[in-house]
Amino acid sequence: MVYVSSTHYEDAYRRIADTAATTAGASVLLFVSMDADALCALRILTSLFKRDSIAHKIVPVSNYAEITSMNQTLAQNQQIKSIVFLNCGAQTDVQDFVTLRDDLVVMVIDSHRPFNLYNVFWHEQVQCLDDGDVEKNMGELREAFEDIEFGDSSSGEDSDESEDEGSDQDNESRIGHKRGSSEMLGDLAKNDRQRRKRKTDLDPESFMRMQQQKAERRDARAAHQQMIQAYYAQGSYYGQSCAISTLMLAEQLGHPPSLDTVWWAVVGATSQHVLQHIDSDGYAEVVRRMRDLVRRVCPTASTTRLNIDGNARSSNTSESALGSSATVTSSSQALLDSQLGLPGQPDDPPQRENIDPFNPYLEMIPEDEDEGYLRARAGAASNGEAGLLTSSKNIEQSVAISESTELKFLLLRHWSLTNAMQYSPYVATRLGTWSSKGRSRLDLLVAKLGLSRAEAQAPFLHLDPELKLQLYRKMHAIGADYNMADSLYAGFVRDYGWRKSRVSASDMVLAILALLQKDAWAGEYESIHISASGFFAAYDSLSQFDILRAGLHGAQHLQRLVVGQGISMLERQAVKTLRTSEVDKLMVLGITPMDYPLVRPHMDAPFNRSTYAGESRNHFGIVFEQVASEVGAEAKQGFFDSSVMEIRRSDMSAFVDKLRRHL
Repeated sequence: MVYVSSTHYEDAYRRIADTAATTAGASVLLFVSMDADALCALRILTSLFKRDSIAHKIVPVSNYAEITSMNQTLAQNQQIKSIVFLNCGAQTDVQDFVTLRDDLVVMVIDSHRPFNLYNVFWHEQVQCLDDGDVEKNMGELREAFEDIEFGDSSSGEDSDESEDEGSDQDNESRIGHKRGSSEMLGDLAKNDRQRRKRKTDLDPESFMRMQQQKAERRDARAAHQQMIQAYYAQGSYYGQSCAISTLMLAEQLGHPPSLDTVWWAVVGATSQHVLQHIDSDGYAEVVRRMRDLVRRVCPTASTTRLNIDGNARSSNTSESALGSSATVTSSSQALLDSQLGLPGQPDDPPQRENIDPFNPYLEMIPEDEDEGYLRARAGAASNGEAGLLTSSKNIEQSVAISESTELKFLLLRHWSLTNAMQYSPYVATRLGTWSSKGRSRLDLLVAKLGLSRAEAQAPFLHLDPELKLQLYRKMHAIGADYNMADSLYAGFVRDYGWRKSRVSASDMVLAILALLQKDAWAGEYESIHISASGFFAAYDSLSQFDILRAGLHGAQHLQRLVVGQGISMLERQAVKTLRTSEVDKLMVLGITPMDYPLVRPHMDAPFNRSTYAGESRNHFGIVFEQVASEVGAEAKQGFFDSSVMEIRRSDMSAFVDKLRRHL
């Protein structure tokens, strides 16, 4: 078994720890994809390495060519004993871009699917952390793979039982050998000599039996080949978040979850929702699992629910661990209803009174229990002094994580409602805000939400709490009229203490993505000075609020640029539109320095490229590769996201024309 089941992650980690104990310097090389999920997983994993005194080197990568280049300089260093891939490496045979020395251990923590079967069924040195997909759903596929790779290629020439037993032993001896290695080639040559030596004259009956067995063997191999081809042809999708996998690893190693590690896991999992890597039901399952962990590390934190009638409700419970399964239905709507406080929910906790729904930690204390207030009444010089005593006594600085109901409006807590809606891809694609008609519909929607123009343009943080409640309530009621019935979703927020705004997990994802592109916007803000590169600035933002705040500003700036560029392209009719049952638009998003247009799919309606248990798959990568081959286009498809392809600009016209006919 070369994959690691979800209950034995610690075995893969201990192999790395054991090899690190024999080396004085940095023995672990970390290849980290430049995305939010990988960064969150990195923070959790490096905290384990630091606790166990394992020296390591971090290398950010964005494609497989960079990994191959690093392999030539770093991985071949004899001091490196382990290589860890974070959110990369699962879809391509590791041996194709990393030299597997006999003393090298490789661990792959990647949410991209499908797995390359050589990684999970061939290399003993490669350990892929399985989220349950391999163990539960790929038993027949493993048999097919082992039959094709290790089965007797003579298609049944040797029919006696002793010969079959010998063949099985040979197959077992070949598992784990590097493809093309001298050991494997020697095994094949030895088997061929033994086969020729065992051949003897056969009587007609034996000959006919042998021919029938050969035919059955050929049919079985053909069926297995078709099964493997169908597995790869199903398209790309996503599995369990890397951050959740590393948090499970930490728990199995006996390290209890902390406030920071749980928050990093929440942010990593939320990134899959923000980028539409998983569907709504898959995200609902993630929220239920993370809810249990949040309540474990923040047992006194309140769950803020917005009731459709305008009341805020708050609960305080502590439940099971990360791997536990909830008894609630898998419907994402049921989860949202529970967050909204709709009637009819099971086990509804009692309501607490005097709660500020947008800061539940400022709970009012009765006068007869307020010691500071009583002291002030007894001897305070003024009411102002009494107020100061009350505040300093009873209001504590909160740094907790809490559940929340979120709107799919971009960076709402850090922007005005108008900007959050105008620059939101969710709103833009439903109302067509790039046109005058779409902007008029947006103004009408804001008016129906009960906000004046001045209130909508004011910072949302300073909006009257009653208006905020009204916004959530009315958006839930009229969202369907504007094709935004799913505008509310369950999420998490974190408080960072005094004079710092609350940050939702989705806001933090956008800030991290902006910091990864820091060079594109940092010069626009003279007050922002970040010395680290984009990758390590994003890494630091997970623990430093000042850098996180800069990332939020960067996310706002980038979104303005993206929307402005999109409107410009639409006005210049630079968008190629393809109308099919699945694809609404294919957009050329930009030109790379190498004069290659970057092509990737864009949909008007959400197209869920994966779900943890669903059937949705993204076939764009397969289609792009096939069309580029048919037109002879010079293309590159070496990114971790298989639906991204670079095509030389001179080949773009022929590619798009062929793609239009193909789809």
